[in-house]
Amino acid sequence: MKTRTDRKEQDGQIWADRVLIVLLAASLIGALIQITMGGAVRVTGSGDGCPDWPTCFGNWLPPFEYHAMMEYTHRTIGVLVGLTIIAAVLRVWVKHRGETSVVSSATAGLIAVSITGGIGGAVVLSELDPGLRTLHLLLAESVLLLMAHALVATVYLRSSGRDAGLPRGLVLMALAGSAMTLIALLSGSYAVWRGAGAVCPSWPLCGGSIIPQYELVWIHVTHRVLALISVFPAMGAAHMAMKVKGGSESSARALRILGIAISVIIVTQVLLGAANPWTGFAQWARVSHLTFASLQWVSMCLMTLLVLLPVARRSLADVSERDEVSKASISGAVA
Repeated sequence: MKTRTDRKEQDGQIWADRVLIVLLAASLIGALIQITMGGAVRVTGSGDGCPDWPTCFGNWLPPFEYHAMMEYTHRTIGVLVGLTIIAAVLRVWVKHRGETSVVSSATAGLIAVSITGGIGGAVVLSELDPGLRTLHLLLAESVLLLMAHALVATVYLRSSGRDAGLPRGLVLMALAGSAMTLIALLSGSYAVWRGAGAVCPSWPLCGGSIIPQYELVWIHVTHRVLALISVFPAMGAAHMAMKVKGGSESSARALRILGIAISVIIVTQVLLGAANPWTGFAQWARVSHLTFASLQWVSMCLMTLLVLLPVARRSLADVSERDEVSKASISGAVA
C-alpha cells in the first residue's frame, strides 16, 4: 500500500507530471495544426494576404478580407503554439531541471519555433521566395520532431541493455523511413512553390509520358519518385512495429498502435496524392496531402523515438516500489 510519502515522491517524477505532458502534447498537436493552416494559406494563394510583418497592412488586426484573415489566422496559431511551448519550457526548467534530455529538446523547440516565426516574416518580406519557404517548412517540421522527443523522453527512457528486446532492423528501418518521409515532404512543397505542383494532370504517370519533357515536370516527377521510395522503409517499419513483442509492455503496445496508424496514414496519403490530379488539384486535396505528409512524418518520428527510448519510466518506478516492499517484508521476517 502506498504511503503519503510514496505518493509525494511519485508526483515529483517527470512521468507523473500531467500538466507538463498536456503542454507538450498540446505543443505537438498545435504545431501540426499550424503546418496544416500554412498549407491552406499556400493553396488558397493567401501567402501575401498580409504584405507586411508582424503587422497586417500596418495594423495589429487584419482587415475583414478572406486572404488577410487566412494569413493572420496562420500567424495567430503560430503565436499560440509558441506560448504553449514557452509554458512547457518554463515548467521543465522549474520542476525538472535535472532531466537534461527533456530540457534540451523543449528548449530547442522554443528556439526553433522562434526562428520559424522570423523566417515566416522573411518569407513575406521577400515576396515568397521558394527557397525561404522550403526552409520555413523544414523548421516547422523540426519543431514537430523536437516536441515529439520532449514528450516521449518525459515518459520513456533509453534501455540499459543493448536493444531492450527490439529487433535492430526496426531501428534502421524507422530511421530510414523518417528521413525519406521528410525528404519527400519537402520535395513536394518545393515543387508547389516552384510552380510545378500542378504540371502533371494524371497519376501515376505524368500525362502519359515516362520521361519528363521540361524542368517543371522533372521537379514534379522527382517528388513522386521520392514519395514512392519513402513508402518502402516507412511501411517496412510499420509492419515490424506491429509485430513487436519485446521491450516494456507499454512501449511495445504503443509501437504496435503506431504501426497500424502509419500503415493507414501511408495508404491515405497515396490516395490523396492521386486525388490531386484526379480532382483537378482541388484545394481540399492539396491541403489534406500536406497534412497527412506531416502526420506521417511526426508518426515516424514518434516510432523512431519509442524504439530508441523503449523503457517506460513508470514501469521502472513500479519495479523499484516492488523491490522496496520485498526488502521491507524480508527485514520484518528476519526481525
